[in-house]
Amino acid sequence: MKSWHRAVAIVLLSLTVLVAALVGIAWAALPLDGVTVSVHGQTFALAELHGLRAAVAFCIAVAVGVMLIIVALTLAIVSLGFGVIGMVFGLLTAAASLAFVLSPFALIGWLVWRQFRERPSAVAARP
Repeated sequence: MKSWHRAVAIVLLSLTVLVAALVGIAWAALPLDGVTVSVHGQTFALAELHGLRAAVAFCIAVAVGVMLIIVALTLAIVSLGFGVIGMVFGLLTAAASLAFVLSPFALIGWLVWRQFRERPSAVAARP
């Protein structure tokens, strides 16, 4: 159990570092002049953020990026799981239909086999 926690922590840390690097590159490379964010009626321009506000905005952007990636991966895994369940249900339904169609032939075959098989001779029991 401890190895699972360690593996998840390493994956999340690696993902956070990757998203932080990508957000940092985007923040430095893209023009932020026309980008504004409104929170509770206050409008912030990303080009005007400095100091602690810039650090908080950066951390929020990284957290949102990590959450989006985790949600996307979770949804992909869940949808694949539902797809597999649907395929298994379809195969079981086809097998049940085939068994229902072939059951009279199996019954006739069993009755013919019972009719024409060689019965073992009766052996008298010793007293």
